[in-house]
Amino acid sequence: MKKWLWIMLSVGVILLVFMMNYFVDKRQQQPNMTQSVSLTTSTSPNKKNVVEVKKMYRQSTDYFDYEQKQKVDSVRMYYGQSGSMLSQYKELKGIQPSKIHDVDVYWKGNQDVIIDVINTSQEQKSKIKKRFNYNLTEL
Repeated sequence: MKKWLWIMLSVGVILLVFMMNYFVDKRQQQPNMTQSVSLTTSTSPNKKNVVEVKKMYRQSTDYFDYEQKQKVDSVRMYYGQSGSMLSQYKELKGIQPSKIHDVDVYWKGNQDVIIDVINTSQEQKSKIKKRFNYNLTEL
């Protein structure tokens, strides 16, 4: 009877140590930080509006090998008036952000913007993957 008591007590202590280690590591983790890389910036013909397309990265720490890892999270179109901080954005959905090579921006007037997402592979020199049309007054 004493043998089973010591075995259960030992297993309980080992389990408690692993659980405490897990929760201490979780508490010390930094929140995912988001970084961005600008793909292109374009100004409207009348120079009043500006659009910047950015590839967003999420950074996390892998605590098993203690490395910082970055993963492409999304592609966003930031927009606003020229000379202002671009805080408003529209996420470009329906594309795989990690496979995007380049982005072209065209203006159709001063409020309508066309964004072509370009995917480049080894077989094809460049191919338009998806086209987005936005009116800045309607966003």
